[in-house]
Amino acid sequence: MKKRNSAFDILKIFLSIFVVLYHQYLHQGSVFNENFSQFDSWIFSIFSVVIASPVPIFILISAYLATISSKQDLRGFFKFGIDTFLYWVICVILVIIFVSGLNVDISISRTLTFGGRDWWYLWSFLIIKSISPILVHGIKNVNKLVSLTGIIFLLFMRFAFIKSNNNELFNAGTIIGFLSVYLVGIWMTFFLKEQIKNKSVIKASIIVCFTFVVFSFIFKIMQFWIDFNISKLLGFDSPMTPFPVIFSIFVFILITNVYIEEKKFINLIAKTLLPVYLFHFIFEIIMNQFIWSKVFKNSNSLGLYELNFFIALITWLITEAFALLIMYPHDFVSKYLNISLWATIHFINQKYKKILVKS
Repeated sequence: MKKRNSAFDILKIFLSIFVVLYHQYLHQGSVFNENFSQFDSWIFSIFSVVIASPVPIFILISAYLATISSKQDLRGFFKFGIDTFLYWVICVILVIIFVSGLNVDISISRTLTFGGRDWWYLWSFLIIKSISPILVHGIKNVNKLVSLTGIIFLLFMRFAFIKSNNNELFNAGTIIGFLSVYLVGIWMTFFLKEQIKNKSVIKASIIVCFTFVVFSFIFKIMQFWIDFNISKLLGFDSPMTPFPVIFSIFVFILITNVYIEEKKFINLIAKTLLPVYLFHFIFEIIMNQFIWSKVFKNSNSLGLYELNFFIALITWLITEAFALLIMYPHDFVSKYLNISLWATIHFINQKYKKILVKS
């Protein structure tokens, strides 16, 4: 059995923290002065493209793992679907408890319909995962230049014509953006396997990633003279715009060249990252509404505004604790629902075969 590469898990842990940090800055109006923007923060300004990159990096890693997997069948898709359903049930129960008991400002109707505030990624991933074997097989058997042309066209469609609104779960921008980046991951895994391992490419990738941070720092300093942050103009803070996607591709190149021996503790935390993503919005809203807003509301201090970083870290830790709490009960129920599903499918299949034989 092939050992798990903990390098991917370590990266995912940091990415999950960045997701919480990104959303904390995005919804900071309920805590700090609403006139502040994300780019008023030095932390967000300098690392904006890093903080905005988790989604495309997650997509690329998912594509890479799907491509190198020797097993592509429906079992993984249905398991993910069952896991999603169970997380949805937990989310609905949790939101109803907090809304009715604490009057927390969370939409019950939205939670009942599609889950939480940030669940667009999950539904997009579920759609792509359902056709992942087809995508992998298709890219593998199509001329690499033809497939690359198609992928570039999809990316161009996403960047140039479609403005994604993540409040709309199944909009074309979200799906095409997710699909195009997923295809990039598959294409690179098949056709750039040797080039990715090249030392010159690795060095160039490090330089490019570092350059993004350096330019972000320069743009922040320039803000004092031009009263505008160029990083915002370039879309450094938006996950599925060109520069975060480009940054993500070079991070992807770097991480595929790193191997860290399997660590049980890292694996344990990695298993909780999906529920951390799905449930962190609940704890973020609760903490912002009942604690942080009472301390920092209408604050004019940009120094205090930098505390968003620590607020997000606390939210991540609380959500991580909750994810660990529900992980084993969730896995237990998921396991037996999966067994029941495939036992039922097998039973129906056998009955159908007997009917065919008799007829």
